[in-house]
Amino acid sequence: MNQKQQLIKYLQDNFSITTLECMQKLMILDLQGIIRDVKQDGHRIESFYMSRKNIYGDVKKFKRYYLIQSAIDFENFEREREVLKGIVLE
Repeated sequence: MNQKQQLIKYLQDNFSITTLECMQKLMILDLQGIIRDVKQDGHRIESFYMSRKNIYGDVKKFKRYYLIQSAIDFENFEREREVLKGIVLE
């Protein structure tokens, strides 16, 4: 299975992923590049920025990516984006 296939399968099974999760679980180091390729293949990928504090208390932003395959997927994406909007994870 190539990296695009792995990412699509992971998103189908888990709905979303961040760069850190992608490195830890799939050993894909260039998530943004794979996302670009997946989009060029016609898949719909949505994302939004999240914030989390690092071990020194500094707030860092990162993206969470979602594979949208249906209207329900998009509703779930919008709901999650709204719930996490403005929240800084510890």
